[in-house]
Amino acid sequence: MVADALVYHPTAAHLLRYLDTTIGRDKVMRLVQYFARFYAAYLARTGGDKATLVAWRGLMSQFSTARKIIRIGKPLQHLKAAAVAYDNKTGDAVLRYTAVGRQLAYSAYLTIDTLIFAHGTKLVTLKNPELAQKLYYQFWLAGIVFSISGAVYKHIGLSNREASLAKQAEKDIVAIKKVRAEQAANSTQLVLDLLDSSIPMSGLQLVPIDESVVGLAGMVSSLIGASVQWNSTA
Repeated sequence: MVADALVYHPTAAHLLRYLDTTIGRDKVMRLVQYFARFYAAYLARTGGDKATLVAWRGLMSQFSTARKIIRIGKPLQHLKAAAVAYDNKTGDAVLRYTAVGRQLAYSAYLTIDTLIFAHGTKLVTLKNPELAQKLYYQFWLAGIVFSISGAVYKHIGLSNREASLAKQAEKDIVAIKKVRAEQAANSTQLVLDLLDSSIPMSGLQLVPIDESVVGLAGMVSSLIGASVQWNSTA
């Protein structure tokens, strides 16, 4: 039966495993959210139909809200990750402190994110929602800066490690492959951070970034993040 072939196909099973993860669902929703942001900006710039523009902006807002809901409680995960990174005193000190800074900043950013959501539902009332929005972007950007700093430092260390292994008379192929795999993962994270940095920088108006560019950057980073999660659920 065609239905059985589809239901039991390995790709279908993989898709179900992917969508069964919170990260997987979040990446899909994030992709839709930033495509809507990109397309709404395109319609606004090209003088598109106003009703269509409103619809796409509404879609962007709805998916943004949905993502806020599934992120409730995530600040605690980042606090735990910060504590684990801080307690790991056997590793590199620079990577340790950039990891701690990243996790604490993300915890603060997501806590404010939850408060902004609660304010929107009228469950709580923020006295200064504009300040909350600014702090939201500031902590988000701070987390990205810590992450980029750690990734650049790690890139240098891994490059030196690979060069050292390559100079050995009897090359350790397994060790070289391991270093290259770490370098690939580190480079992917660096690209993600650089793309995502456009979002809080635009929100803080630190640099003049067009909305369509922000939307496109968010789309690309969502696709990369979704690909990483897809591979991890194989």
